[in-house]
Amino acid sequence: MLDTMARLPRRIASELTAPLRSPQVAGAVAGIEGKLTARRREQKIQSGAFRGVQVIVYRGFVADDVARVRVRVIETPELPGDRRIPYWDVAQANLRRHAALHIVGAEVTLRIGAHSATEVTDDHGFATFALPVPGLRTGWHQAVAQTRPIEDGDPVAGTGSVVKPSLRAAFLVISDIDDTILLTGLTEGVAMVTRTLLRDAEQRRAIPGMSRLYQGLERGLPTRSGNRRPKPTFFYVSTGSWSFYPLLTHFAQLRGFPAGPMFLTDWGPTERYLRRSGAEHKRTAIRRLFEAYPGMQFVLIGDSGQRDPLTYEEMARDFPGHVKLVLIRRVGSEDDERNRQIAQRAARLRDEGIPLHLVADAAEAAAVAHVHGLCDDVTLLAVRGELDNDN
Repeated sequence: MLDTMARLPRRIASELTAPLRSPQVAGAVAGIEGKLTARRREQKIQSGAFRGVQVIVYRGFVADDVARVRVRVIETPELPGDRRIPYWDVAQANLRRHAALHIVGAEVTLRIGAHSATEVTDDHGFATFALPVPGLRTGWHQAVAQTRPIEDGDPVAGTGSVVKPSLRAAFLVISDIDDTILLTGLTEGVAMVTRTLLRDAEQRRAIPGMSRLYQGLERGLPTRSGNRRPKPTFFYVSTGSWSFYPLLTHFAQLRGFPAGPMFLTDWGPTERYLRRSGAEHKRTAIRRLFEAYPGMQFVLIGDSGQRDPLTYEEMARDFPGHVKLVLIRRVGSEDDERNRQIAQRAARLRDEGIPLHLVADAAEAAAVAHVHGLCDDVTLLAVRGELDNDN
């Protein structure tokens, strides 16, 4: 009886908000948002306040000789200059990137080597490409996107990159971002918002030792002949907005994390969803990678603060034999109820053959990876050294 009463408020809330989650309502809201965006753009052009166009090419990946790349066309954000309060500049920059006017209906041509395709931006300014690139060699390649002239202006171009993973690598890595490599404190409420809005890439703190661990995974182990297998490709998944892409890529570069495509989310409404599910976004992105590389094994890295353990377990069950290792960084105390449950669940999963481990820190994660033959002794020393210096 008590259990039923405890569930009652949530069930009632779910029933009351169900109409707001319907495709009909989402489509109506998306339509209104589209009209407001078009009106805002027209007003800016007429008043002479339109600042021009920026083209962003997000890192993409190649599978089955098809390059998957996302491009966005927005109005050039008006970023603040130097002020007496530096945190205010950072907050303004982050907010203005998020609120930048997206350019709808722009024709964009993407070129990778000798291959090209043209798409039109959607209601949020995104153009999504599936460009055939037969014969493209393994590794990173430049991707250039250029718009047709917009509002009688000149064509505008943006440059990014696309990676074709080596299928001879021992594994591929899929990593969460928030509280796995980047300290955000998603469970800390106001503290998380403060870090997100008021700190730029130079000021954001990495989870101690994780970049050393990732470098070790990338380096791998030598073969019997003394050579090393091709480096694994890293993919990063987050519920964060695409507006934070520049900050996240800069952060990863500064802190020494291997470069890789990022799968972020668009926080605005679409014709199908008024509000997206962060868990569903991550699950869909990860499943897409498993399906893109059916002959590969994966190392999955996340944290206990969100649904990473459940999502990774689901992947291990749906793709048996393709999960080489799951590392879940513990967020909070070992005595927290959530962490106790995950630890117990992890032990049962290992008995079933699903290698999921809840680890206290990067040193313990490196030790587990070392036991599984995924990194060398140098990695253990480097991770431990960084944690010792951090204390």
